[in-house]
Amino acid sequence: MEILRSATTVDDGTRRRPELRAATAGALTAATGWALPVLLVVLGAPAVPRASAGFGDAVGSGSLLWLVLGGARLHPGDGALALDPLLGAALLVLLAGGGARRGLPEAPDLRLQGSRLAGYTATGVLAALVGLLSPAGPVLVSPVLPLILVPTLGLARAHGLPERPADLWSRAPLSVRRGIVPGAKGALLLLAMGAVLVVLATLVNIGRVTQIQSALEAGFFGGPVLVLLQVALLPNPAIWGLSFAAGPGFSTAGGAMTTWSGAEAGLLPMVPVPAAQPQPGGLPWITHLLVLLPIVAGVWLGRETLARVPRLAATQTKLAAVSAAVVVAALTVAVIDAPAGGSPGAARLSQLGAPAVVLTLALAGELALGAFAALARDWWALRR
Repeated sequence: MEILRSATTVDDGTRRRPELRAATAGALTAATGWALPVLLVVLGAPAVPRASAGFGDAVGSGSLLWLVLGGARLHPGDGALALDPLLGAALLVLLAGGGARRGLPEAPDLRLQGSRLAGYTATGVLAALVGLLSPAGPVLVSPVLPLILVPTLGLARAHGLPERPADLWSRAPLSVRRGIVPGAKGALLLLAMGAVLVVLATLVNIGRVTQIQSALEAGFFGGPVLVLLQVALLPNPAIWGLSFAAGPGFSTAGGAMTTWSGAEAGLLPMVPVPAAQPQPGGLPWITHLLVLLPIVAGVWLGRETLARVPRLAATQTKLAAVSAAVVVAALTVAVIDAPAGGSPGAARLSQLGAPAVVLTLALAGELALGAFAALARDWWALRR
């Protein structure tokens, strides 16, 4: 919090020019977010045995890591890095939102918001140029996500939607407005279920995970950096664990899938946590019972949505709200899944992750099954 407070505090000379103050606060917020991954890489790189990267390479790699956390894609040699640590992106949005709350008045106009975005983006462009010191480089256009989308989401979180989108939202059907919050909560519940599955699988296969951790020889500082990177990546395998529970499964390399029926042999990135996935071969029939997780989440989703609808409302009204919540939850997971999978660098790993379309459809059906069961129970209770 002290770092954030200092990043959004400007001297008295800018108080007479609010646009300059907003731009400066945006630039300092971006610089704060950039400095943290750079510091981790600079401290961790020299501790890696046999590492030959210099200080400039470490600073450049840290700058690229900041861009990747916000959603940018990289070209490290022949492959492509298109796998975003979702938790890292969420933390950058929270940082941008906290900076916007402290660096802008309570109800800033569009001019001040634009000045803040300009300051944040200008600093981000400088960070991207520093990233050229690294052997890799960002894919053209992809830095738009960390440089523009992240601070925009932070502004929206701190000060709400602009007037026009807020007006459009007020005109949305009542069933959609009733279902949007439960749907978002339902998506978070699904992610939590997937994360629990990943943690359990890691504990069961802790021997293989620690073996890879030791083989990497990350060193005294590099070890904690590697652990932090895996924590930032936790929502990504959580999506894959959710897809495994829902039925579609997830892929590793060359189309090798892990589903209820079994795990196919495939290449994995040299990162400890993915070693927790099932070994190649068939899986016991009890694995199919994991489908109960999204169905139970659907029951919770239905009850949560019905709590926002008048008790004596028509069944059609309740059905519309519950259906909207189901669609919102499934689509939210699909949106989160978009950056959660992809390529972690090697060409053979370009299909790592869950099949987005199939996962969305499967979740929609399973959530609907549970949510409509809750609706049927509510309907039966009113008839008695």
